[in-house]
Amino acid sequence: MKMTRILYGSDFHGSEVVFRKFLSSGIQYKVNALMVGGDVTGKAMVPVIHQGGGRYQAHLFGADKIAATPDELDKLKKSISAVGFYPIVLEQDEAQELENDPAKMGTRFEQEMCGRVREWMKLAEEKLIPQKITLYFMAGNDDLYSIDKVIEEFQHIRNPDMKHFEMEDGYEVVGLSNANLTPWLCARDIEEEELTRKLNAIAGMIQRPERTIAIIHVPPIGSGLDTCPDLDKNLKIITQGGQVVMKQAGSPAVKAFIEKVQPMLSLHGHIHESPGHVRNGRTLMINAGSEYAEGIMKAAIVNLEDGKVKGHMLVSA
Repeated sequence: MKMTRILYGSDFHGSEVVFRKFLSSGIQYKVNALMVGGDVTGKAMVPVIHQGGGRYQAHLFGADKIAATPDELDKLKKSISAVGFYPIVLEQDEAQELENDPAKMGTRFEQEMCGRVREWMKLAEEKLIPQKITLYFMAGNDDLYSIDKVIEEFQHIRNPDMKHFEMEDGYEVVGLSNANLTPWLCARDIEEEELTRKLNAIAGMIQRPERTIAIIHVPPIGSGLDTCPDLDKNLKIITQGGQVVMKQAGSPAVKAFIEKVQPMLSLHGHIHESPGHVRNGRTLMINAGSEYAEGIMKAAIVNLEDGKVKGHMLVSA
C-alpha cells in the first residue's frame, strides 16, 4: 500500500521564521500534506517610529532598537517579525494617534494579522503547489474569525475547522479551532457545552473513524498533552517551594469525543509546554509543542499506511 506522510505543527503565533521553516521542512521530508493546528497570529504590534533624518526606533524585549539606514530598518522589521510580532512603521504623530484611539489600534492590529496570514498563504501556494503538497491550515482560539476569510481566498488551501475533507488516499480530515475557556478569554474560547455540540457535529461528518485525522486545537484533559503552569487571579505563575505549580488545562469534551469516536489520529496544540504523543485506545494523540518566540519550529512527522499509523516522530528546526 502507498505511504502517506504528514507534517503537523501548531501555535506559530505569527512567527515568520517558524512558518517558513515549516514549509521548507514539508518539502525536505517529502510529505503529502502539511497540517497546521491553530494559533497562527501574533500577539502584539511593535511601533517602529521615525525619529527624523532617516533614523527609526523601536522597543523590543525591554530594549530600544535603533535603525539608521534602510538596511538596518529592514533587519529590524525582520527581527520583529521573526518572533511573531508585527512591525508598523509610523511617524511620531501617527503613533500618538493610534495610542489615543483603542478602536483604531484594534483595527490596525487585525489588518496586520490578516495581512501576514495572506502573505503566508501566497507563499504556501507558491512553494507547495509545484510539489503537489496539500496544506490544511486552521486557526486556533487566539485567532480572530476574520482569519478564516483570508484562508478562504486561496483555493488550494484547506481550512478543516468544522469541515470534512477526504484526502486522495482515502483518509478523512476534520477539525475544530475552538478551545475551552482560558484566563485570557480569547476570540474562540467557548464553554465545554458548546465544544461538545461542535464535536458532536464533527463526529456526524466522519464516515470511517479508523481512517480519520482529527485536528483539534485544544488537547483532551488529563492526556499529558495539556499540562501547563497554573496562574493566580493576576495571571502570574504560581510557585510552591520554588517549583512551578502545574495543572491540566485540556478539554473534557475533547476527551469524550476521542474516547467515543476513536479517530485514527488526533492532532493538538494550544499547550506549548506539553509536546508528546500518547494513545487512547485506537487513537494516537499528538501535541507538537511550540517554541515560536525562540524561532524554533516544533512539528511532528506521521507516516500512514494501510489505514494505520506506521511511524511518528517529533522534530524541530
